[in-house]
Amino acid sequence: MKRYVSILLVCFLISGCAKQEIIDRIKIVQSVGFDVQGDIFKSSGTYASYQKKELLRLMNVEAQTFGGVWLPQNTKSDDQIVTGQIRTIVISEKFARKSIQPLAMSLLRDQVVSNNATIVISKQEVSTIMSEALKNPPFYLSDLIKQNMEKGNTPLTNAHSVLNQYYGEGQDVYLPVLDQDENGLIHLDGVGVFKEDKLRLLLTEKESLLLKLLKDKSKTMIGSYEFRRRENEPIYFKILYGKRNISHDQNDSVVISLKLHIQLRELPKTISSVSNSDLLDLKHDIEQHFTSEISDMLKKFQMNAVDPIGFGELYRSNHRNWNEQEYKNKTYPNIKFEVNSEIIISQSGVGVGAE
Repeated sequence: MKRYVSILLVCFLISGCAKQEIIDRIKIVQSVGFDVQGDIFKSSGTYASYQKKELLRLMNVEAQTFGGVWLPQNTKSDDQIVTGQIRTIVISEKFARKSIQPLAMSLLRDQVVSNNATIVISKQEVSTIMSEALKNPPFYLSDLIKQNMEKGNTPLTNAHSVLNQYYGEGQDVYLPVLDQDENGLIHLDGVGVFKEDKLRLLLTEKESLLLKLLKDKSKTMIGSYEFRRRENEPIYFKILYGKRNISHDQNDSVVISLKLHIQLRELPKTISSVSNSDLLDLKHDIEQHFTSEISDMLKKFQMNAVDPIGFGELYRSNHRNWNEQEYKNKTYPNIKFEVNSEIIISQSGVGVGAE
């Protein structure tokens, strides 16, 4: 009996020390964006407004320091601002090209922001993107990004992986890119790759998928792809899942083996989905296409001195006398890549190809 009484007393003591935060007396920031104009930091944040008719409201502020943007937000708020539920952090392309060091330092020091928060680059001003997001249901922005990472062509990333890439050795940061179409609708548009703390390279949507295939785990190695064969015939298929292996040997060469299971979705009339010879020819063409495209992308990384795949990290794990600068200046530019692609047509689809 005394044991149960002691447990109850401890529970009361713990609950008495907890800080109460009543939901309609705080402002829970769901997404926040950062931009720069000269030496001024600009911030736009969306938060739930439980006492108003609007589901989300937008607050725009300016400050001379990155962390100082929270001060004017507090002065404009009638309730305490809480950042523990931030799902999306948007930075402008201008901010990314200048330096993401203030953001990285803030994430490292601020233990309140979740490691699962997603960081993305916006081609427009952050306030424009955030204003457009207000027209949609709550969590629209975070759900859009999550859907494209889990089922689309965008590689997985979050605040935790960004910090690991930024402060770790032998790898570079990459972030998804947001854009708006002619109707103002927000969509994912490739990936931005950084050299140290500055945006260096913008990848297309197709290159974004190739990066995903070289980085994601097997279960999320999925996406959609289309290309034209030698005869300029369009091919469209879905990647169901895949496996890869990357080895960095002692001779400064890297071998990449990629095995993908695909579902054919649309074929030209010259190809029959029930003809073994047609499917074998198509399989060969897709394998050659992926091998060529991945090889070209890796050469582009070398030319721009960026390593989003993390070949340097793999090299470091196998070499005791690791020197990051020596690797970047001498080893990485001269690496020879061997890419081997294997395609397995798991599903040929229904009603596609030659009749």
